[in-house]
Amino acid sequence: MIKLNTTTAAAIAATRRAVGVPRQVRLRNGAPAQIRALRSDDAKRFGGFVARLSAASRGERYGRGFGTCTPAMLLDLVNVDGVRHAAFIATLKLDYDEEVIGEARYDVSTDGDCAELTLVVADFWQGQGLAEPLLDRLLEAARDAGLRRLVGEVPSSNHQMIRFMKRMGFVACAQGADRPVLRMERGVAPRLPQAPAPRPVDVLRRWLNNQLFQFGF
Repeated sequence: MIKLNTTTAAAIAATRRAVGVPRQVRLRNGAPAQIRALRSDDAKRFGGFVARLSAASRGERYGRGFGTCTPAMLLDLVNVDGVRHAAFIATLKLDYDEEVIGEARYDVSTDGDCAELTLVVADFWQGQGLAEPLLDRLLEAARDAGLRRLVGEVPSSNHQMIRFMKRMGFVACAQGADRPVLRMERGVAPRLPQAPAPRPVDVLRRWLNNQLFQFGF
């Protein structure tokens, strides 16, 4: 049985993710992009994103020899609940639509403490600083959900991704025996509880005490 954070703060965070409040980012080449939650109406956009990936990028994300997404596969990819399966995309605004240029997601394990992540950026937009805000958004979601660890498998030949993940706090904890992949892992720091807002009566009491002190009472 999956154990997830069910506090009020986590519920609010999950709701915000569900409605897809975007986060604006500026890429290294100056292009404005936004990161938002993946939605069920993104099937066509996401299918275009997968189709534009190079064979190498598709192979690293979906497995070697992967071609195109079937309609059923696309529906499965875009219909996420934001709790057991969280997903975010980076998009560029077009005249009448959006173009997906990056994706980050995780699937929670059965014990509820760990999640498997995947991260991919469109080939044309790699090297523009998009992977970091995507991963930051995913870590924020994992923190809200009360997860303790994120893990991901990276081909041993993908030195750029391995360096990036190490810079983001991941460590290589294992290498596949049957295939040349590294299993990268990092802990998720818990969100610190916020101090409750002072009650109006407490604010008034402090103000009165300050006034009495100034007049020597």
